[in-house]
Amino acid sequence: MHIQGLTPPELFPAMRKQPSFAEIMACLDGLRASKTDPMSVDDDNSDDNVWDCATPRDEIEALQAASAHEVQRYANAVSRYLGSIVMSDLAWLPDEDERENLWGTASRRIAERCGRTAMGDITRRWPLPLPAEDDANQPGGQIDLIIKEPALVGDSLGFKTWGTSYAMARMLPTLAHTPGLRHLQPLLRQGLPVLELGAGTGLLGLAAAALWRADVVLSDLATIVPNLATNVERNSKIIQARGGRARAGVLQWGSTREENDPDNGEVVINMELFPEDHQFPLVLVADPIYDEEHPALLASAIDANLALKNQDGDEDGKAKSPRAVVMVPLRDRQTEKMAAIFVSEMAERRLVPVDEGEIAGKDSDWGSSGNGGVACEFTCSWWVFHRT
Repeated sequence: MHIQGLTPPELFPAMRKQPSFAEIMACLDGLRASKTDPMSVDDDNSDDNVWDCATPRDEIEALQAASAHEVQRYANAVSRYLGSIVMSDLAWLPDEDERENLWGTASRRIAERCGRTAMGDITRRWPLPLPAEDDANQPGGQIDLIIKEPALVGDSLGFKTWGTSYAMARMLPTLAHTPGLRHLQPLLRQGLPVLELGAGTGLLGLAAAALWRADVVLSDLATIVPNLATNVERNSKIIQARGGRARAGVLQWGSTREENDPDNGEVVINMELFPEDHQFPLVLVADPIYDEEHPALLASAIDANLALKNQDGDEDGKAKSPRAVVMVPLRDRQTEKMAAIFVSEMAERRLVPVDEGEIAGKDSDWGSSGNGGVACEFTCSWWVFHRT
């Protein structure tokens, strides 16, 4: 078994055979850290490294682990070979400059591999159906968003793409025509400002930018935003082609701008993206509640960032009545209880549903990590809130 696209170590020019400068240099050039090198840190945009969204994370990790031994064997063999060049006097090569060139290049190849692991990030393709008005001449049309999840997610739920985000992303074309959002639908194509709270890997916000042609700001904690920004950049071309816009920034629920500490590099609210409260006429949230503190925190974050009600409307045609769309998976009694608390917390802030419903959801990752590898199916409740 060999790693696709790479010369197996047994075919490297052996030092004992005193290969020429050109042979050794060609091999070293082939070992340059690149998108085909399993030790490379560069992202790979090829289809070979993009998994189908239906493939559970644990299955992907199992398949990666199955080849880890071969990858490690390759890495060890490459390291030994590079070391053999550095340690050799290359006495059969008469040109001193060529010998120095080989030693220097081999040393750089070794440095490029320092600190890398065989297990890489997980990248999946998420197909989304086009809105009916866009699909009139192309029945069955869709776009694909490519979402990266870091290899080491730990306990951070924001590094995984959960099924509720995908369910809500697929529902966006329909949501735009529901009674609760119908008045905003014409404004979406004009770059309506939209905020996603707790964006995680960014699937929902990126889908809104692409399908709705909206100007979407995706937000999350400081530890989550770097990966989120990577996904924004990776999908920027398809979003721009669709006429939308997406940006990512830090927005920590329950924090204030005064808590930013520029001297220590600590940011809880991105001042460039969130210079003031009540900026967004539309807020999106998917699967945001995981402990008892979250219902109140989320309700406060929505209240702080959702635009204030404007009976007369703005001269530039901005929305008269802001909306917040929230979808919560009802996985068990605890999540049902927290969802009810959340709706109550919203009501205390004079934010009440103007539209609501339920759809079926499925979460292979949630089930596989806590249900013996069996996918978890559940009901997703959604609400469209407005200010009273």
